[in-house]
Amino acid sequence: MTSVSEVYNTVLDYLLPEHCGLCLEQPARGFCASCRDEFAIVENPCAGCGLTQPVRRCPRETNRWLLERVVVPLRYEFPLSTEIHAMKYSRRRLNGRALGLLLAEHLPSRANLREIDALVAVPLHRRRLRQRGFSQSLEIARAISTELAIPLLIAGIRRARETRPQSELDINERQASVTGAFSVSRDLRGLRIAVVDDFITTGATVNALADALYSAGARNVQAWSVARTL
Repeated sequence: MTSVSEVYNTVLDYLLPEHCGLCLEQPARGFCASCRDEFAIVENPCAGCGLTQPVRRCPRETNRWLLERVVVPLRYEFPLSTEIHAMKYSRRRLNGRALGLLLAEHLPSRANLREIDALVAVPLHRRRLRQRGFSQSLEIARAISTELAIPLLIAGIRRARETRPQSELDINERQASVTGAFSVSRDLRGLRIAVVDDFITTGATVNALADALYSAGARNVQAWSVARTL
């Protein structure tokens, strides 16, 4: 029997057909196949940090690294970087679903999904959330949660203080900026969590969030991100 939500989604698809955010063609879902082929893949990634192996300078050796695993299938390069930037700074909220589906497409071959109990999106501070109108990481995580049927945890996980944009800081400033920036006020005992973000540069933000999740009882934490700055 067809549910009300299925009928609703079918009607929406008919009235508002989805367009590829890059070429404006009408794919079935997210970015079209030809545009996905334009996105550069991270070849032979390190499971620990997500960088291409051999890693000349592994961040785990110089930074405080708490993540059990990093899964990042794509390189933060044009044209993918343009789509991520447009979502954050040009309010192209629908790119979140396309990016989430793009990441979900790569996850079965890059991660053991059975090792994950729940997803957590990197939260924005409430002031920046008001300015932007949405959280880019949460939009990506919602698409993954729906696509892979993994619960998404939102309540009780927040960015407790506002931080400067990471792009304005060097590696040491990034770590200092996000240390203690997140707080978790819910019981996560025994849960295996994947932190979802749009892209990773130094890993400072996702590691700072992992620290807060461990303090709330998480069993282990890994990071899933659409792209990696190499």
